Amino acid sequence: MNKKELAKRTISGVILGPIVVFSFLTYPTLLGLVTAIVMISSFELIEMFTSDFKKPLIKFLLTFIVGASSLVYGFALEAESRGILPFEAEVTFFLGFVICVILTLATVKDIKYTKRFIESSALSLLYVSFFLSHFYLIQMNYGAGLAIMALTSVWAYDAGAFFIGSKFGKHKLSPHFSPKKSWEGLIGGIVFTFVYLFIFESIGHFFSLMSKMNVLQMLILAIMVGIFDTIGDLMESVIKRYYNVKDSSKILPGHGGMLDRIDGLLIATPMWYLLLSILGI
Repeated sequence: MNKKELAKRTISGVILGPIVVFSFLTYPTLLGLVTAIVMISSFELIEMFTSDFKKPLIKFLLTFIVGASSLVYGFALEAESRGILPFEAEVTFFLGFVICVILTLATVKDIKYTKRFIESSALSLLYVSFFLSHFYLIQMNYGAGLAIMALTSVWAYDAGAFFIGSKFGKHKLSPHFSPKKSWEGLIGGIVFTFVYLFIFESIGHFFSLMSKMNVLQMLILAIMVGIFDTIGDLMESVIKRYYNVKDSSKILPGHGGMLDRIDGLLIATPMWYLLLSILGI
């Protein structure tokens, strides 16, 4: 990455970062943020699968349904927590998939594109909408402090892995799917994340924003972030290489597309929620 691209990435991060973090402080603003990110990312994903399909209306309709599934899921979780929902909130995503299939079958007549639209909408519902919506569960059950920690830990890992990998990376982590990733970057990113979690936890606990965590818990979480952030990044790299695109879009200067920015977060966020439950934090 040249200096110009790095400068763009830094500036856009400085501008957007605080907006994203402050949106995590209340449940309604979190709903709005996650829904917006899901809609942008799912459109990018659907567009990658169907870039040569010249009628955009079906793409926008499917994107709307995927985004709406995340928003409705957020409301359903709140209703479920109050005991006024007669079914599991996750049914939202099943209903979203059924609607996506019906719309696709009714409007797309070419079997090749029908297959691609069903695949991309199903992947968007699971990989983008459901996975990212785990932030609702973290915020509801563990508070805004831990939700922000989960979010920013991935940023910390990405920054640490990028700078350590750029300077010291020699051993390729995945030469076939992401040649720039290195084992040195992975390890350096995990160390950087652990230090970040230690500092964040100390400040958060001091101001009574979150419960106390021990060193072992933070180490497990840092290792998890490194592994699952990398898996998410590699997964998107496979999709982009298959469809021969460099970035999912150009919406974020210096970062590419929204999906490029959150690919690791999509896999790490459900694991954050799982480990918070297992570790009893």
